[in-house]
Amino acid sequence: MLTQEVLLQLQKYNFDLLARQEPSGRRRLRYMALAHIKDGKSASETAVALRVTPRAVTQWLKWFVDEGLDRVAGIPHYWSPQRLPKAQEEAFRQAVEQLQDRRGGGRVRGEDIRQLLAEQFDVAYTLNGVYELLKRLDMVWISARSVSPNANPARQAEFKKKLRPGSAGRSAA
Repeated sequence: MLTQEVLLQLQKYNFDLLARQEPSGRRRLRYMALAHIKDGKSASETAVALRVTPRAVTQWLKWFVDEGLDRVAGIPHYWSPQRLPKAQEEAFRQAVEQLQDRRGGGRVRGEDIRQLLAEQFDVAYTLNGVYELLKRLDMVWISARSVSPNANPARQAEFKKKLRPGSAGRSAA
């Protein structure tokens, strides 16, 4: 049985209207559950009507009572925090580019970027989290081809001059 205080909190909102206006199916289902609870149905009756578990309904009600409507909407996702603050994103971009520039040969790996985040920005990421961060920031994790420390640009230019037009890798004799 719901307490009088919880019923008063539920009466403040028109959950039917919120559900109709909500584009997200997950949030819409939660609003409909709260509408059923507000109408006096039990958690098990609501669960049967919405084809969810009674535990889910009681969890949504608990979120509403403890943290309000924003938590029912799923904001913020406590299981997936954004570790790197938005204010530091540009500094992170520059740090990754500098890391690539400092490399004499080879490429910057995800593990290198993970260590950079831990040392310079004091945030812990998994390797998969690093790749997701790079994707979110529209950065390609293999951002540049490596340059061999033994490369000789003058010899490479000379080699390119000797290639016949239209030939794929065959030098002119």
